[in-house]
Amino acid sequence: MKKLFSIYLLAFLFSVGVYAQKYNSFSVSTSLGMLTELGEFKSDGTNLSYGFSLDKQLTPAFGISGNFLAGGLANNEGQYNFESTFSLFSFEGSFNILNAFDLPKDYRKFSFYLGGGIGFLAYNGEGNNVDFDDNSLAIPLGMGLKYRVSEKIQTTLDFSCVAPFGNGVDNISESDFPITEGFTNLSVGFSYLFGKNEKSMEWVNPIDVISNQVNRNTQEIEGLSIDSDGDGVSDKFDLDKNTPKGVAVDGSGRPLDVDNDGVADYKDLDPFSSPGVNVDSNGRELDDDQDGVPNSQDFEPNTKSGATVNFQGQEIAGKGAYLPSIYFDFNSSKVQYANYERLAIIASIMKNNPSFKLRVIGYADSVGSENSNYKLALKRANAVIDNLSSIFGISKSRMVADSKGEQQPLVDENKSIVIDGGDGTQVSKNLSNINRRVEFIIE
Repeated sequence: MKKLFSIYLLAFLFSVGVYAQKYNSFSVSTSLGMLTELGEFKSDGTNLSYGFSLDKQLTPAFGISGNFLAGGLANNEGQYNFESTFSLFSFEGSFNILNAFDLPKDYRKFSFYLGGGIGFLAYNGEGNNVDFDDNSLAIPLGMGLKYRVSEKIQTTLDFSCVAPFGNGVDNISESDFPITEGFTNLSVGFSYLFGKNEKSMEWVNPIDVISNQVNRNTQEIEGLSIDSDGDGVSDKFDLDKNTPKGVAVDGSGRPLDVDNDGVADYKDLDPFSSPGVNVDSNGRELDDDQDGVPNSQDFEPNTKSGATVNFQGQEIAGKGAYLPSIYFDFNSSKVQYANYERLAIIASIMKNNPSFKLRVIGYADSVGSENSNYKLALKRANAVIDNLSSIFGISKSRMVADSKGEQQPLVDENKSIVIDGGDGTQVSKNLSNINRRVEFIIE
């Protein structure tokens, strides 16, 4: 039971916080009323009261207030004559009955409420030439009707009954039942709501608020299932909503970039660039002197155009010159555009050295039969020769095609390396693409 009460209390406090952020909830009120004494000995004539209160609306249905009520009662004609004045300080709660129903908008200008609480009643006066001065606890109970003039101003018609635990303001003990010692107050007044929000909480339909919140939550939940690019990351968390189909992504929906060079793997022609090196738009390390050796490995970064170099970028002559390899997609012999810069380096060397002959050797990975891989590797070698001839003008008589098929692989295709995916994830990468290549030997 205690746990259930705690849950209800937390839910109530949460709803109070949610409403308070969106609607005005504080108001001040003043009223003028007419008092009537209860019990056998009643007051006569017109007995006026005036009151003030500070109100706080906790939810559209529940509110609390601190109240002050003052006035006077008198009887100058009955068996017992008295005149007295009183002050009542009370703390009360109220319940708006109409907000328990889903009323149409036109009817939400009216509010019918019930209220009650606890107060301190102080009174003094004179009865049958005897002065009295006393105080007691009191229970104020009431009901009322409010009319909304605007979002800030409302008028009230209130009927309340105050039941003291003492002799009452006439100082006569009539019964052990407190209500017979009390008095009623019928009053009219107005209140002013203040705050920076456009609407006041008391005039909000709570069913509409809950319905709107449910709709918003439903939309947010449905939004979690939307994945426009089909990469497995919902649009709400996807930092790249236009990922091409089939491209592997990290937890934020961005294409993987295992070498962290700024070029996504699916665009990266060299997905294993050394850490920190500068790359071009295709993910290959820059080669400023265009000798085929990337800057980070080039011992002579200013080699003249067309010079033959070794694997360290140092100029040499004749056999032993370093020539860049050409790489291919799986089961393909098409020379991709990204390889044309490498072909340009080879063509430049051939043009600057007319006596050079070139052996073009094709290789394949181990997928498929040995015979088909031999044919595919030879086809790759011939494709490179065709491009050097048709695009760069190198005579085919200076080149010969050869094939090693799946023999002499550079890497073991049964092994893979684990690389940081860029967002803290670990990515396993197979190296078989390195075996799908064409190499050159100067003869």
